[in-house]
Amino acid sequence: MRSILLLILFGLILIIGCAASKQKYQTFYDPEYKVIDRGALDVKVISRACSETFKDALSAAKNNGKFHLRSVVGNKNHGIKFKEVGSYIKQDKICVEMSASSFPH
Repeated sequence: MRSILLLILFGLILIIGCAASKQKYQTFYDPEYKVIDRGALDVKVISRACSETFKDALSAAKNNGKFHLRSVVGNKNHGIKFKEVGSYIKQDKICVEMSASSFPH
């Protein structure tokens, strides 16, 4: 009887310990983005980021837009203007689309 209980307990520990756990990410940066390049420093990038809160999603979308804009414009002296394009819920996350436009200083 005692060995059966130990075997059941050991089996439960294996089942619980080896169960696949779903990893939840706090913030998701979408690697895809759209670019409108009119030449020189007149560039507009639309990017997206998702998070559990709107504030975090908005901040992540700005950072993502800045990163993608820098990959197009480079290190040239420019300013950045952000504008929220839209927001929606996808897979229990709040997603924000953000446009980042560069302009000469």
